[in-house]
Parts: sequence; structure tokens; C-alpha cells
Amino acid sequence: MEKKTDLYFEKLKKRVPKNLKIEAVTDKSINLANDYLKTRKNLEFKFSPLKSHFGNDWDYNTNPLGYFMRNTENNKIVGFLGTICSRRLIQGKEFVCCNLVHWFVEKEFRVFAYAFFFPLMEREIIVYATTPRDTIIGIYKRFNFDIETAKYTAGVGINILSLFSKNYGRFLIIKNQEDIKNQLNINDRKIFDEHKEYNCINLLIKDKKNQLEPLYLLLKKKKKYNFSILDIIYLSNLKEYKNYAPEICTKICFTLKKLFIGQLYFKTENRLKFNPNFTTKTVERFYPIKKLNGLSFYDYLYSDVIMFDD
Repeated sequence: MEKKTDLYFEKLKKRVPKNLKIEAVTDKSINLANDYLKTRKNLEFKFSPLKSHFGNDWDYNTNPLGYFMRNTENNKIVGFLGTICSRRLIQGKEFVCCNLVHWFVEKEFRVFAYAFFFPLMEREIIVYATTPRDTIIGIYKRFNFDIETAKYTAGVGINILSLFSKNYGRFLIIKNQEDIKNQLNINDRKIFDEHKEYNCINLLIKDKKNQLEPLYLLLKKKKKYNFSILDIIYLSNLKEYKNYAPEICTKICFTLKKLFIGQLYFKTENRLKFNPNFTTKTVERFYPIKKLNGLSFYDYLYSDVIMFDD
């Protein structure tokens, strides 16, 4: 099966004209990438300047910030694909993961857009896309990505009945960043440190009865459906707090002075049910991911969802 796949990729490579070259974008050429995207018309995404990878001590020659497609006949850039890298612990081992963003190819060369995948497929990394356009899902399938389905539910976060619940006063919300960090385990502290410069909101919820471990949440303010929404990106121990979603979400809304809450999730059982379904809206999203030796993850941490503001 692997040999057949290799032969297929070789055939695809041969279809790419010799004048089209894919070259890495390092930290020294990132401004060129930003200038290129800013001058393009009809971008199918909202342009945001590219930034460095999550974490420190990256070699941007080995782990570039993206790739140019260059037409060597006139030396013009005719396409770009951004890459956001991170280091993630999976089953106790650290792996480099690559989130694909800002994919644009000039109309004349779009049929060869798949050429960007060749340098990615040659590396021992996990590759994924959190905001892919539906029109290019076929390219991901061509390169044997698993096409998962993520869900996003948003709605009124304040549950009036929860105000009369005996559990409403049970939970304490901590906003002080140092207090939060000092109470996190190693994994959650890594998430805290590597997301702190991206306008994320960190909260810690403590059980006054001390029956439950503290709950660490990472949220991001987003503009959706013409509303300002608090998106829940990460929860440290959902299983323990899931039954208290109405009380917790209501407290979060009052604390941060927001009316709407959204949540990204993959399994329905991981959804926080803070209000009846008729007060919320749920949409599905594609989530292509190229596993590494069967290893993968399913969340929106370390991605353009976090890195770029509305």
C-alpha cells in the first residue's frame, strides 16, 4: 500500500510544470509573504499578518513559516501556504505539529496547488487544518488526510434557572494570571505559557467544596454572526464539570460581561449544555489531519483560531 502511495505521489509531482518551484519561507522572508498576501485581490480568507511558531527556539529553516510557489520563468511569487508549528506531547512524547493557513494560489496556477504538500509529506510531522475551505477538501483527501468533522455550538451563555441552583455559589472563578499559573499541572502550564501572547483569556474555576479538581479554561473572544462571543477552546477536566455547565457558563458570562458563549468540540458528549437547544446554534466544520504513525489530536489549540484575532 505504501509503495502504491509513493508511486501515486511521484506521478503527481511529474504533473507540476518544471518552472513552478516550492520554496520555504523563513523568519527572514516573512515580510515578503505578508506583503504578497496584502496585495492579492479576492482572498477567500481574512488576511492576518503571519507570526512566529508557538513556543521558543525554532529553527525556521527546518520548520518554515510557510512556502512560496514561484514561477521561475519571471521569478514571480504565484502562491503561498502558511504553516504554524507547535510542539505537542502525545502519549508522553513530543511531536512537531503543523497547522496550515493562508492558502492562496494565483488563478492561472491553482490546478497545481497540491504541489505545496510535497515538502510537508516528506517530514515526520502531524499536519492539520482547522479552517479549511470546503472547495479544497478534495486535495486533502488526495494526500490521504483523515477528514474529521468538528462541531461548533454558540448561544446565550446565561442560564437564568442556574442562578437559583444550590451549585451556583459552589464555584469560584479566579482571573489573576499568576494565581492560575501556579495551580496548573505541567501540561496545562505549557498551554498557558504558549498561548498567553495571543489575546487569550485564562480562567480557573475552583470547587469550594474541594470535591473536584480545579478546572482550567482557555477562551478567545471572537466575532461571529455579528455578535461578540466567548469561544471555549480548551477545558482541562471536562468530565468532572460537565454536569455543572449552566452554572459555570453563567458565571463566566457575568464575570467577563458577555452574553454569548461558543464551544468547539468533536464528540457530542463533550459539549457543554448550558442552555436548551433552541437558544443555541450548531454548525459542522471539516478538520483534515494527517496522522503520524497513527497518532493525532482533536482540538483547536496551537492553530490560526488562536493566533489570529477578528
